[in-house]
Amino acid sequence: MNGCFAAFLILFAQDACAALLRRESKPVPVVTPLLPRGSRYRQLPRPSAPFMTTPGMEVSPRQFQDLMRHTSTGRKRRHGLRKSLFGSYGAESDVGEVHGILRLEDLSSAEYVGVLGVGTSRNCTKNQTSRGEVCASPAAELRVVFDTGSSDLWVASDLCTLGPCAFPKRHRFNRSHSRTFHQEAHPERFETEYGSGRLSGVLGFDDIFVGPFRVKSQSLGLISEESGDAFAAFPIDGIVGLAFSALSVKTSIVPLLDHLVEERAMPKPEFAFYLHKDPSKGGAVIWGGGAERLGLHNGEMMWFPIPEERYWSLSLQGFRLGGEQDVLDLLLPQKPQRGDGPVFFGQDRPKSAVLLVDSGTTFFTAPRRLFNKISEKVWPMNCDKIHTLPEFVFTVGTNLSNYSAVQEIRVPPSVYMIRNAFTGDCMPGIMNMEYGSHDRPFMILGEIFLRHYFSVFQKGAPGDSWLGLAPAREGAEAEKKLLLAQQMTDSLSRP
Repeated sequence: MNGCFAAFLILFAQDACAALLRRESKPVPVVTPLLPRGSRYRQLPRPSAPFMTTPGMEVSPRQFQDLMRHTSTGRKRRHGLRKSLFGSYGAESDVGEVHGILRLEDLSSAEYVGVLGVGTSRNCTKNQTSRGEVCASPAAELRVVFDTGSSDLWVASDLCTLGPCAFPKRHRFNRSHSRTFHQEAHPERFETEYGSGRLSGVLGFDDIFVGPFRVKSQSLGLISEESGDAFAAFPIDGIVGLAFSALSVKTSIVPLLDHLVEERAMPKPEFAFYLHKDPSKGGAVIWGGGAERLGLHNGEMMWFPIPEERYWSLSLQGFRLGGEQDVLDLLLPQKPQRGDGPVFFGQDRPKSAVLLVDSGTTFFTAPRRLFNKISEKVWPMNCDKIHTLPEFVFTVGTNLSNYSAVQEIRVPPSVYMIRNAFTGDCMPGIMNMEYGSHDRPFMILGEIFLRHYFSVFQKGAPGDSWLGLAPAREGAEAEKKLLLAQQMTDSLSRP
């Protein structure tokens, strides 16, 4: 614990569960893994009940251990405001524009996974459609993480000989079981470094089933070696990157979302996340557009342009704690100046800092200098008193050609504080994450945030991609709307 309670510092979870899908090639650094490098893999039992709860978050025992172990040391308008900044209200439900819903399972309150079909079974079931007879049975069904912080598609395969993907009870895609699999005579090898470890393998091509959609000859990484403790701790069979193609390891690889649209399997390159705070209900990815009309959010959708189409980022122009003075300068880089010591790039702030929305990161993040400032005002305490803590207030740009056009995203302590169900105390769900010398300064809104905010991701023409946010609707009525939409889209979209 390094005396974290004695020092009353915010605890940071620099673990692979907290940033499972962080790649070194992204403008986000690799996070400290769950176990020291070289540790033996070990399978963790799934807890029978959540270890930590909060109005906004439940965390597994493993995540809590790592929180305790780490401390601070360590749609289409190019100009103007989109829909006058605000979009549709969430009061009415309309599934007419929704094209597919994929339910997600919450693994031990640590990661959301959904089923991905890979390949075409040699003993497939054939269905008759207007396009003729098609095979609708995948060769393998794998549980994968849908990650807005990376672009590549990786699946555990029969090539795996080393690491968690070789565990006896893990699911793997067997190339010989698919009638549509193909690859080059000398397949290209590549690898991706994540916060949880490393995936390496070869490039292959096969049909992919996601929700009610199917795309042919999708490029995918066939995992032959897998290292990392989050992969060992949870039954994750692959990763589906949903960010922009610029983040891909290979420039020739077309991300799955883009390929679905290119092949006209999906009408629009859009998707949305709805994550339940109740782990037993999981969540959903909503594909193809129209998600904001399902009635899964309260109030108005706030729409933000994407300033750099590599990752899903927002133009971060300010950050403060409650009503205090803006402290975003602490996020920006320091530059040694002859004889004067460090100076801050405050004058370049509108063009410098970004706020990433990342479904592959569990917590909020901030670099050390900004984190130290936050720790002066936010620390572990009795959960009955967290109402005394300040809000996190992010000032985000809504027009890339006019930096004075901004909107505030306000995050109350009921969202960012995590409750230990055993002790009754709460601790901040934020971790220290530094950025490299060539990266843009950033903060991250992770899974904790997404459990409270309905999020819509819209890819457009270059310079015209948007991200929509609104408070998520909760309760039985929201679940009823989601189930109804899923039933209707399944019946309409399956071949």
